Amino acid sequence: MLQSIYTPVYANEAHPWQLDGVEVFTIGSDVNIKADSISYDGVFELNKLQYRCAQQIYLYPLHNCKNAHVSFLYEKQNTALLLETQLDFIRNVWQIKANTLDQQLAFAYSSEADVIQLFANDLQVKPYWRYFSNTLDSVALVLNGVVDIDLNQLIAKANQPIHFSGLNYEYSDEIIVAELAGTVDFEFKNKQLAFDIKIDSGEMLYDQLYVDFSDYPIRLDGSVVMFVDNSFDIQFKITNQQSLSLMSSVHIDKEMGWRFSELSVDVIDSHHFNQLILNNVLGIYGFGNSEMSGGFKISTSSGSDDFDQWKLEFNDFYLLNSKRKIEVEALEGTVFWNKSQISKDSIIRWQSLLFAGMPVNASQLEFNFSADNFNVINVLELPVFDGLIKIDELGISAVFSPAVEMNLKAVVLPISLKLITEKLGWPPMSGYISGNIPGMVKKGNVIKFLGGLNLTVFEGSMRVDNLSLERLFGVAPVIAADVKFEDFNLAMLTDTFGFGQITGRLFGEVNKLRITNWKTDRLDAEVYTVKTKGVKQTISQKAIDNISSLGGIKGAISKTFLRFFDDFRYKKIKLSCKLHNAVCQIGGLKNQNNQFVIVEGGGIPKINIVGYVRSINWEEFIDRLLNANYGN
Repeated sequence: MLQSIYTPVYANEAHPWQLDGVEVFTIGSDVNIKADSISYDGVFELNKLQYRCAQQIYLYPLHNCKNAHVSFLYEKQNTALLLETQLDFIRNVWQIKANTLDQQLAFAYSSEADVIQLFANDLQVKPYWRYFSNTLDSVALVLNGVVDIDLNQLIAKANQPIHFSGLNYEYSDEIIVAELAGTVDFEFKNKQLAFDIKIDSGEMLYDQLYVDFSDYPIRLDGSVVMFVDNSFDIQFKITNQQSLSLMSSVHIDKEMGWRFSELSVDVIDSHHFNQLILNNVLGIYGFGNSEMSGGFKISTSSGSDDFDQWKLEFNDFYLLNSKRKIEVEALEGTVFWNKSQISKDSIIRWQSLLFAGMPVNASQLEFNFSADNFNVINVLELPVFDGLIKIDELGISAVFSPAVEMNLKAVVLPISLKLITEKLGWPPMSGYISGNIPGMVKKGNVIKFLGGLNLTVFEGSMRVDNLSLERLFGVAPVIAADVKFEDFNLAMLTDTFGFGQITGRLFGEVNKLRITNWKTDRLDAEVYTVKTKGVKQTISQKAIDNISSLGGIKGAISKTFLRFFDDFRYKKIKLSCKLHNAVCQIGGLKNQNNQFVIVEGGGIPKINIVGYVRSINWEEFIDRLLNANYGN
C-alpha cells in the first residue's frame, strides 16, 4: 500500500464542506480515499466514508472517475453507492452523480447550482426514525419521484408530487394501515415543512374507525413548525371533495406528548359520509343502518383543559333510525357546551321529529348545557298529533355520571288515542290521553313520576299512579305502576279487539303492576261491571265461546239449543288475578274452593260462565288470550 496524502481536516471556503481524518492511498491501479466524516455547514454529516476508483486517476487538482464505489454511515445505517465524479479543485466546480447498487435511489450534485437532486425509482423504504424505533419492522412503503435540495437557501422540496404505494404500518390491533397509495408534495424551509398528501387507495383502521380510501379518497395538507426544544406545531386539513372538511392544530412536545388546540369537522354531505365512514362506527353503539342527509359541523377547542369547549351546528339535517324509532327532519340550530364555564345558550329547531315512535310536529328547543348539567330554557311546547306536551321544567344533572339525575314538570294536553293507536299499529281506540306530571325524578337507573297520568279512553277514565321506570334503555328494563279505570264502555272495548260484543260499564284496578323485560311478572288486578241506569248488560254468543276457549272455563253453548240466541243478559261480570312467580291465582264471583263465576247470567235464557281452575300458568294464559281467533 502506498499512502500519498493524510490530513485531519479539509475545509473549502467557497462551499462550507468539511472533511475530517482524510486518508488517500492506492492498491494496484485503484485509488482509495477514507474519511472519518464529511459534513456540510452542520446540516448533515456522513461518517466512515470510503471511496474507491478502479482506474488510475488524478486526485488533485482535477479528479474524474466514471465508475467509483463509495460507502458511508448515515443515521446508524450503512449505505453503498456507485459514483460518477468530476471534481475541479482549482475552479471549485464539483459534479457528482450516484446510484445505489440496486438502482432504487440516485442523486446528482452540481456545485455551480449548489443543488442536490434525489431520484427514487421504486424505492423500498423502511423508515428509521427514533420515534418509530419500536415499530421499525412494521413500517414499509415504495417511493417514486424527485426531490430537490438547494444547499444555498437550505430548501428541500419535491420536484413534482412523489408517488408512494404499499404503505403498511401496524402499531397495535387498533391502529393499522394497509397498502396505502397516493402522492406527496412538500417543501422544507427555515425549519418549516409544508405538505400536501393525497391518498386514493388502501385501508385504515383507527380504533373503531374504518376507511377504504379507494371509495373515500382524501387530501391531507398543512404545515409543521419545528422549535429549538425539539417540539412541533402542526396545522393540517383533511378533505374529501364530496363530503368532509376536517381542520386541526396540534402541539407536540419534545416527549411526543400531543395537545390539540382546536379541531373542527365539517360534514357537508352527511349521506355520503355516513354510508362510507360513520355508519360502521354507529353500528357499534346500536345505531347502525341509520339514514342521513344534509350537513353538520362539530368544532372544539382546548382552554384550561383538553377539548373543554364544543360547538355543534346542524344545517337542514335529516336522520332516520328505524330500529330505535328515531327520525328528525330539517334540523337546524347550534349546540354549545363548555366543561369548566357557563356555556352559551343553545337552540335547535325541526320540521318534524319522531322519538320512541311518537311524532312531534314542528317545534324548537332552547336549553343550556354546561359541564354535566342540562336545563331547558323557557317553556317547551311539543305538538304531538292533535294535542300538546307542555314542559314547564326539565333539568338533568350529572349527565356523564352513572348517578345521573333528572327533574321534570309537564302537562299533557288532550291527545287522541285513535291517532296514537293507529301510529303504533294497534286496534284503534277512542278517547284521549291527558294529565299533569307535577314531577319526574331520575336517580341512577330509576325514573319516578311524582304525579299521576290521566287518560280518557272508551268513554271512561283511567289514572296511572306511582309510575316508575328502571333501566328503560338497558338490560331487563322494569316498569312499575298502579292503574285504576272507571266507566269503560264495554261494547266499545270488545268491538275494538273483535272479542265478541259485551255491553255494560266496566270498572277495575291493577295494583302493584310490574313489567320486567317487557313481560308482566307481578300484579294484583280485578275488573268488574257496575249496573248503570240506561245501559244494557248483554254478552254475545261469540264472546262466551271466546272466554270458554281460554281453558278451565265452562260456558260454551254452541252445541245446545241456546246456540239459536245471539245475545244473553247478565247481572254482573267479575274477574281477578294475583300474579306471582309466573302463576295467576284467578277468581271472580262466588269463589268457592276451585270454582268461581266470571259471568252471572240474568233473565231468560240464563247462562253462567264458570271457572274450575284457580291457578293458571300466566304465560300460557296470555298466549291463548293473544292468539285467540277473535275475528272468526
